[in-house]
Amino acid sequence: MLLRALLLPAMVASSFFSISAHAALDANQTFQQFNAVVLGNIDSTSHLHGRTWVGGSVVGGEYVHRTLPASDYAGLTVIGNVQSSGSGKVLSAGAVIGGSLDNFHVNGGSAAILGNANNGHLNGPTYVQGTATNINFNGGKLDTPNSILQTNISAATSTDFRTLLGNTSSDLRQLSNTSSVTLNGNKATFTATADSTGLAVFNLSIEDSISIFKLGEFDFILNNATTIIINSGLTDIDISANFLGGSAQKIASSTIWNFYDAETVDFGAQFGGSVLAVKADLKNTADIEGNVYVNNLTQRGQIHQYGFTGDIPVLAVPEPSTYAMFLAGLGLLAFGARRRA
Repeated sequence: MLLRALLLPAMVASSFFSISAHAALDANQTFQQFNAVVLGNIDSTSHLHGRTWVGGSVVGGEYVHRTLPASDYAGLTVIGNVQSSGSGKVLSAGAVIGGSLDNFHVNGGSAAILGNANNGHLNGPTYVQGTATNINFNGGKLDTPNSILQTNISAATSTDFRTLLGNTSSDLRQLSNTSSVTLNGNKATFTATADSTGLAVFNLSIEDSISIFKLGEFDFILNNATTIIINSGLTDIDISANFLGGSAQKIASSTIWNFYDAETVDFGAQFGGSVLAVKADLKNTADIEGNVYVNNLTQRGQIHQYGFTGDIPVLAVPEPSTYAMFLAGLGLLAFGARRRA
């Protein structure tokens, strides 16, 4: 009887979710639409300018400082809880929060909070599934999600980002080297040689990575490369190089640093390009010009949105995990129950 009691809700939830299932994203779409995908948690005292998806919980930060590329995802999607000391906020494009909200504000766009909401300003149309305490519903309190939120909620768990990004990292590390890095004193110069599609690949050995990453200056000669992949298997990465001649911004939209075995990534100076490090805890104390796709993020400098303009070979898109489907189904069932009440 207990097994039946446990299985039946899961089966119904999964079935309900599948009715409203949303198409999963591929690698290119993910890099184009998201400024950050963090599989675990974010601890932030700074600004993350673009769209963000978080598989765990969020403490602090300001989100969505720029106009976003088109997407069915909210400006901030968090599977767990969101909290801050009172200064955390989403400036626009709304939010979907799977857990509770505490001392956090959504200044623009619709919001769905599937847990409780405590101490916040919600300035767009908002649905709260749990209890609301000391909340200013400046944009109106919804009894059921509006059409925008229905789309955002359906999208929220539609892509298994851990598998997708892990597969992408594994595939990129298999690419053949086409390019070279030369060292001169305290400077490393990355010279790209692209194939007929515009793809340039730098495969750095562990020894090369150690030598290059400790230097104080990086320069980039891109030639005709339109997609730049820099692969490194170093496990502990610490980079504080000065990107010369505004190259942090110059390479931001076309370059992926694939730190495929990294466990820690620390940036002590402005950094350019997207960071793919699905096993790593990333900490930045200066601005990142580009996007981050990591395990956990400790953010102490701004992360600026750059929609990826390169071309990643599109992989088979993984479906969301059964657990994610189950959670999403429960949320949608609750919406239905609320509607019928």
